[in-house]
Amino acid sequence: MSIRLQQLLLLLAIALLPVLIAGLQSQSQIDDMAAQIAVTARQQELLRERHYLREKVADLGTSLRLVGRNTEDLLRRQALSLEQALRAPAPASALAILDSRRLEGVDTSQPSFLLADAGCAAGNCELTLQQLAASGTELRALHAQAEQNSLWHYAGLDNGVSMVYPAHGNYPVDYDPRDRPWYRAAIAAAEPVWLPLTIDASTGQPVLTATTALRDAAGNSVGATAIDLPLRKLLNFHSSAAPWLDVARLALVRLDSAGQLVVVAMKEPLDRNIDWRGPEQSLQLDSIDAAHINAMLQLNRGESRFFEKIALAGDNYHVAVTALNDRGDNWLALISPHSASEAAVARALAFVEDVRTASMREHFISALLLVIVVSLIALFAANRVTRPLIQMSDTAGALADGKLDSRTGLVRSDELGTLSASIDRMADSIEQLQLDQEQAYRDMLMSLHRALEKKDAYTAGHSGRVTRTALQLGQRMGLDESTLDILRFGALTHDLGKIGIADAILNKPAALDPAEKEIMKQHPVFSKTIMQPLVRFAEYAEIAGSHHEHWDGSGYPEGLKGEEIHLLARIVGIADTWDSMIGDRVYRKGMPQEKALAILEAEQDSGQFDPELIREFLAMVRESRQAS
Repeated sequence: MSIRLQQLLLLLAIALLPVLIAGLQSQSQIDDMAAQIAVTARQQELLRERHYLREKVADLGTSLRLVGRNTEDLLRRQALSLEQALRAPAPASALAILDSRRLEGVDTSQPSFLLADAGCAAGNCELTLQQLAASGTELRALHAQAEQNSLWHYAGLDNGVSMVYPAHGNYPVDYDPRDRPWYRAAIAAAEPVWLPLTIDASTGQPVLTATTALRDAAGNSVGATAIDLPLRKLLNFHSSAAPWLDVARLALVRLDSAGQLVVVAMKEPLDRNIDWRGPEQSLQLDSIDAAHINAMLQLNRGESRFFEKIALAGDNYHVAVTALNDRGDNWLALISPHSASEAAVARALAFVEDVRTASMREHFISALLLVIVVSLIALFAANRVTRPLIQMSDTAGALADGKLDSRTGLVRSDELGTLSASIDRMADSIEQLQLDQEQAYRDMLMSLHRALEKKDAYTAGHSGRVTRTALQLGQRMGLDESTLDILRFGALTHDLGKIGIADAILNKPAALDPAEKEIMKQHPVFSKTIMQPLVRFAEYAEIAGSHHEHWDGSGYPEGLKGEEIHLLARIVGIADTWDSMIGDRVYRKGMPQEKALAILEAEQDSGQFDPELIREFLAMVRESRQAS
């Protein structure tokens, strides 16, 4: 073997061996990553399903408790109005009495009346009819105050007279309020009572009924009044949040006479207006022991429980339930079959396998091309190849170790120069791929931001104004261009977590109550969670998650203080506060800048703001106002 051939083989070994080793190591890492992704995909899919079921049922429970309290308050006011009307003299105005069972084209802006007793039909109940009619205005006001959360407001007296608002004419021929469960339950109880879930005969919707007795001046029961609460007003499911929700079901669960849990109705949760009328099902929930049933019986209205694996109709399900009455026998359940999540995991694993196969093929082709190119170069320039190949080998090894900024640095006009340029282009492509991935995350965040703008019109103008103000303050503080770029994007998306806040709270045309404020305070946590995949831009998550923290530690969500709070988050916090003070909201007008400036000057040492930043901000605003 000639020395030249030995040198050629040596040069080839020097050039190719590190590349081959790096390729094998890279493929081994891809295999390990694929296996890890397979395990993680299964765990994450199941965790996401459990989390979503728990979250949605918990949200429903919260809605039940909140609306339930409001409904009980309205019911007490309704009972008081009716009792006062029954104790007062009848109005002088005449009332035309019609049997509402035969009405068509009923005017729903007025209450309707029903005479269930022959004596009343003969005209012996005119006094109570006139008295009930006098409370019609109050019923309309209470129905309007319920903000469309209530369906029917009605009352029945012990003489067979009944009234309902809004009016309707769909009573059965033999309807008598005194025979109805809501009437009997109210008469037997001293406080408002919630009835088991029923299907409204007029609308086909599941309703919860709150009822209470009507009493005369001596405290004796003279009738009952009730409010129907339609369940569909409380449901808020979005299929875009989890693809498996397409196969999830909303179910009504009851305890049968044998003490077994059975599903009596099961529907698609995505259609909140679906008609629930029809024959009851009786699908038994297996795999639930007596201890679980007893735990469900102890739930109060709005409390929830999650079951990992329940058998139903030949499949295993995740089941999350919330109680519809206090320590009762009615529950609402959101159920999802295991097969749905397993199918989603299978699709994810198939995708990973396709990516792995494609990666192996690309590695093989790349390695083959590299062998050919290096062999040609070594054949014609063995005496010049050693040093450049070692340099290229070092570069390849650095790339394999994850140092994506490594380059050969060779500038040649021959084949070695071509090879080195190819390696540099490969490194550029790898680095660009990572940059593209980061940009994709940023684009995703902007897509979510645009979705939030459509959901909450206030956010669009607010975020833009906060961004401009924050950049002005950042420039005044001498931040460099790269930091200002991070500040710009972080300020623009600082409220991104509001996409996870319910529309009823986000767009409420009035000040939030304490419970709603606590929910709104979660939006920095949601924002930070959404931005956590941006590893190289952790500042975005810090800005979004900490812009409501205070210098003295009194802020939220983590109670950070002083320089524990990221500088950019402190800047955005000041800009956010300023725009919130001078900006218009749905329920109020923004205050004049003079007033807002005076408030901030008075509170600059209150502990909410970074002392240095707030003074620079106030100086900046004063200078801007003087210049204009």
